[in-house]
Amino acid sequence: MDNRHSHHRILWWAFGLNFAFMFVELAGGLLTGSMALLSDAGHMFTDVGAIGLALFASWLAMRPKDPRRTYGYLRAEILGALINGMALILLCGYILVEAYRRIGNPQSIPGGPVLIIATVGLAVNLGSAIITRRGRKANLNLEGAYLHMISDALGSVGAMVAGGVILITGWTLVDTLVSVFIAILILRGGWQLLMKAIDILMEGTPPEIDYYQIQEALKSQEHIIDLHDLHIWTISSGVLALSAHLQLTDECVSSGHWPRCLRETQKFLREQWGIEHTTLQTEPPLFRESYN
Repeated sequence: MDNRHSHHRILWWAFGLNFAFMFVELAGGLLTGSMALLSDAGHMFTDVGAIGLALFASWLAMRPKDPRRTYGYLRAEILGALINGMALILLCGYILVEAYRRIGNPQSIPGGPVLIIATVGLAVNLGSAIITRRGRKANLNLEGAYLHMISDALGSVGAMVAGGVILITGWTLVDTLVSVFIAILILRGGWQLLMKAIDILMEGTPPEIDYYQIQEALKSQEHIIDLHDLHIWTISSGVLALSAHLQLTDECVSSGHWPRCLRETQKFLREQWGIEHTTLQTEPPLFRESYN
């Protein structure tokens, strides 16, 4: 089985575990009245959304491109991430408003069921983290899912603390305070997801890429005396693209050596920065473009 199908299967296992237990936590939160469980269910919703997007992206990646969508359907992942990020921020707003309302109107919450459900949730999070950890170094979607699992495990720990404190001391306000802490975790992840999606849609330079470093590295290549119109952007998660106009020496152009320069530059960008999709225009010295 190739890596793509292996990663796809890993994501399905993580998705199934989190999707099923999300409803368990949601039901437990509604039955017990625990805001900590409800907010942790919301946090688990972010995991399900993140893994679902990864699965959706891997399915779309296998669809062929066409004349209308020359890059294929990879950008659908980014649109999904944009919607997911906005939904997470709205979810955090609801949790924080409800927490504020409960500060002045505390409710009776059974600590035992909260502690039990949160403990099972932690086991699900850690199990999903172990599943996704195996391929996270080779797949960006798995890396994102793994980080979601780890952050959600913190939310489950918070709900466990709330359940334990209520069980021992009867202090129900801790449940509200923990729900605020979990909401902040969700808000941070949702905001980062939203900003990353917007940056990709705006075709900004990927944060892991140093624009000026690549510019100078290209200028240092043999037979390249200058370059302009350098653009570096992200098509979809982990799919980088670059375009540039390269001004070559007269000797390189006149001797017919320029195809070799082009191939070597593409190989250099692929091996050094992982940029697979490159569009390079070679130009002779003193070449001037007409924009009329």
